[in-house]
Amino acid sequence: MLIILLIVGAIILFTSKKMASTGIANLPKASREDILDGKFLASKYCQSCHMLPDPALLPKEMWYTGVLPSMGPFLGYTSFRGQNYEHANDVSTAYFPAKPVIDSIEWSHVIAWYINAAPDRLPDQQKHQQVIRNLPFFNVQLPKSRFFYSTISMTSYVKIDTTVKPHRLLVGDGINNRFLVLDNQLQTLSSARVAGPIVDVNFSRSGIFACSIGQTMEANNLQNGQIRRIEIDSKGNVIPANKPLFNNLARPVKINESDLNGDGKPDYIISQFGNLVGDLSWRENLGNGRFKTHLLRKQPGALNTIVQDVNRDGKPDIWAQFAQGDESIFLFTNKGQGKFDEKRVLRFPPAYGSTSFSTIDFNQDGYPDILYTSGDNGDYTPVLKPYHGVYIFLNDGKNNFKQRYFYPINGCYKAIAQDFDGDGDLDIATISFFPSDAQPEEAFLYLENRGSFHFQPYSLPANTPFQKGITINAGDLDNDGKTDLIIGNGYYTSDSTSTHKEPLFIVLKNTTGKRSIQLSAQRK
Repeated sequence: MLIILLIVGAIILFTSKKMASTGIANLPKASREDILDGKFLASKYCQSCHMLPDPALLPKEMWYTGVLPSMGPFLGYTSFRGQNYEHANDVSTAYFPAKPVIDSIEWSHVIAWYINAAPDRLPDQQKHQQVIRNLPFFNVQLPKSRFFYSTISMTSYVKIDTTVKPHRLLVGDGINNRFLVLDNQLQTLSSARVAGPIVDVNFSRSGIFACSIGQTMEANNLQNGQIRRIEIDSKGNVIPANKPLFNNLARPVKINESDLNGDGKPDYIISQFGNLVGDLSWRENLGNGRFKTHLLRKQPGALNTIVQDVNRDGKPDIWAQFAQGDESIFLFTNKGQGKFDEKRVLRFPPAYGSTSFSTIDFNQDGYPDILYTSGDNGDYTPVLKPYHGVYIFLNDGKNNFKQRYFYPINGCYKAIAQDFDGDGDLDIATISFFPSDAQPEEAFLYLENRGSFHFQPYSLPANTPFQKGITINAGDLDNDGKTDLIIGNGYYTSDSTSTHKEPLFIVLKNTTGKRSIQLSAQRK
């Protein structure tokens, strides 16, 4: 998957812990009536765009210095009481109200409600199972070449490609705009320069399609992303098509191929994450390279889609996750002839920072459950949040979902559920791009299923040079029947004098039955 902000931006955000006085103490004293009015106004105006955020989700300082100034422009305010409100300058000014939609007294009441109702600090995580700093069933493999080690790493994509023999690795380097193909011994087969970071590659019956987010990983409202057909030959050479299949896209992050209208031609679902501008759409294949766009949801933040015949009527349905503002998971049920019914199955407050989801049947009742992660902390509220982590939501058989499991992980970025240890139940592999400094082991956790939704967390050995997991993929790399993992690194440091280097990625080789682990490769 991808980082929503440039690494440098994340560094700035996290060093903002050393903020000067916020000015909260200088705010005018609000009456009880003013605060209650602010609560009413927030439910009226804030809830029109996303789930109403509870003041308890963030400390006072984050509301005052982060969230409220970022929301002000959407209500027509560029400054208030001497505090400037910044907003995006790469989007039409018509996107923001020309005049305030609420008066200054009402806006002051909204501020008063959040500041007075919010805690001074958030509570600590509540972990019922402590992490064991060892990793059963996996052997850590590091790239051998120094080419892969740097003081800043930004992996935009990783995949264990099992469509060829021998199996191979695909790796996107988001810093250097390279797309690499490696063999199953982690030796480079090819390294191709690309116009922008590759964040998704779709293997389908009609070919391989690479999704480029644009010219940079940085959040923006430009529409310079594209999706292009590529070929990867037996030697690992990447041959792109002369023309993109789709271009002028707003930070596309996912593409799926499926015959959505039953006409025998492959259609395409495109998630344009964007920033303030984006959408989820499907492109109807009209033949001869022509496509017609159908909007599924005209909102930014489309992060991931899964095509699945959920109701078993023979038509492909679409699960979709949105992770920008109105954070939600939707089910688009295919009604035939290109028509879809939309159902929001889960919704989360914006502070949750949704980062991934997948569908899998955890309780083996025949219905898809949802594995969900929250942990994007590269925004206006860079504080550790006790609700960040991995969740399991169970399906009641009618696509209504209820939380069954939660394990707190600061900055959790993705989770994969598979039977990694071969004992017949689903384990979970997780990564974190924003782990706590006090808990660096959160960068990768393996949750071994002990039954009845009890999981024992394990982490990488302490000497593993891997501090920030940004993307992960599972597959059988060496064709031994066991599921391995490749994890992309998002390492950075705010210490400009540091010479510490970390690899662009690591591989976890599945050694089911062996509980000892060693670093099997050393840098030359």
